[in-house]
Amino acid sequence: MKIPPDTWKGTYAHRLGMEHGPNEPGRAQASLEVAPHHCNPNGVCHGGAIFTLADDSMGAAIHPLCPAGKVPAATQVGIHYVRSARPGDRLEVDTQVLSHGRRTALVESRVTDAKQRLVALLTASYLFVEPR
Repeated sequence: MKIPPDTWKGTYAHRLGMEHGPNEPGRAQASLEVAPHHCNPNGVCHGGAIFTLADDSMGAAIHPLCPAGKVPAATQVGIHYVRSARPGDRLEVDTQVLSHGRRTALVESRVTDAKQRLVALLTASYLFVEPR
C-alpha cells in the first residue's frame, strides 16, 4: 500500500520541517535543514531529530511492501551516531529495505550531511501486523 503524499502534512515529521522523496517501494529518502530548535543545549542537532528523520524514512520505504491488510511495526531499531550536525547543516537520509518476507523485514538508513559524510547509521527490524 502506497502512502499518498498529502498524508505527511501536519504529521510530527512535517512539523519538524522534514521533506520526503523521492520514494518507491523498498527505498525512501528524506531531508532536514537543521535549525536551532532541533538542537540540544550544546548547540548540536538532537539525536531524537536525527532518529525521527530516519524512522520516518524507514516507514515510507517499508509501508508499500506490507502484505494486504497489514502494517509495519518496528520491533527493534539500532542507531550509531557518527558525527554531529549543527544549525544550517542539511541532513539527508537514504533508506533501503535489505530483506523482507511475509512476516518480517530488515531496513537500513544512512543519514549524511551535505558533504556526504555519515552522520548516523540505523538498522531496524519490522513485523507485519494487523492494524488496531
